Amino acid sequence: MKNFMLILTLVTVIMAPLTAWGASEVTLRSHVTVESDQITVGDIFDGAGDAADKVIAPAPAPGKSILFKAVSVAKVVRNLGLSWRPATPVRRIKVERLGQTVPFTNISEEIRVALEYEMSVDLFEMELATQQPNIKVGMDQDPSVSVENIYINRKSGQFTAELLAPAADPNGHRFKISGRAHKQTLIPVLTRFIPAGREISEKDIDHKAVRISKTNRHTITDANLVIGKSPRRSIRPGTAIAMNNLGDPVTVEKGKLVSVVLRSGGLFLSVSGRTLEPGGTGQVIRVENINSRKVIQATVINSREVQITSTPQQLAAVR
Repeated sequence: MKNFMLILTLVTVIMAPLTAWGASEVTLRSHVTVESDQITVGDIFDGAGDAADKVIAPAPAPGKSILFKAVSVAKVVRNLGLSWRPATPVRRIKVERLGQTVPFTNISEEIRVALEYEMSVDLFEMELATQQPNIKVGMDQDPSVSVENIYINRKSGQFTAELLAPAADPNGHRFKISGRAHKQTLIPVLTRFIPAGREISEKDIDHKAVRISKTNRHTITDANLVIGKSPRRSIRPGTAIAMNNLGDPVTVEKGKLVSVVLRSGGLFLSVSGRTLEPGGTGQVIRVENINSRKVIQATVINSREVQITSTPQQLAAVR
């Protein structure tokens, strides 16, 4: 404010005194606004005539305002051959500079590009300390910003960006915005609900970027480790898949009637059995012989057949 008052005083001193009889009367505008970076007599008064384009002070930053002492303004207009007297000596004249807000997307995109270059990564989540930076430029200026400097703590991801608005304008205004960058990684996720025991196919998988800090050694990052497997517990769509929650798909459910077969050389035996637990192809499960009620350890072949080995104990169980 002192700088503006000093400038206004200097302008008043260097202007040639033109006070004379018959000075033109001017009228103070009810609401004084400017769009450019300079304040003219015509911005403040109506009826200034040829003196309307005379610059009396630089304008404030876009969206900001300044106050002038009315008596100082009165001296300026008198030296221009104009007549105006403030109602009271202590009156202040407020001059507001109009401005347009730089869109948030413009700001965030510029900061993101700078972070990508600084961190040498393109997969990260950016959090800004404020979602409404309220950076303004003049009505006649490009609503843009450029990142002049950026300082980042590589361990924590905390950063501070120094912005210039409008972009690359040497006469623009500088702003600081802080935030945090979270490095991310791509993980496979399910596109639909998959219940326990059902096989996961390639079409069931999509990829999602998540913060590295929210993953652990059990989190699967390779989709090939998921395809053909089955959840031990149901998995919701879009969530991380843990390695210890995957197993082989269930080929035969618990309590199902199956054929229990024994193949050994030229020997072939088959009896009916009931599964005592679920199992996937190639898994060994317990099966009860329907006739003898004996329990057999058998390998799942398909949904209707299990096979046992020809050890004496197993052979006896078939009979």
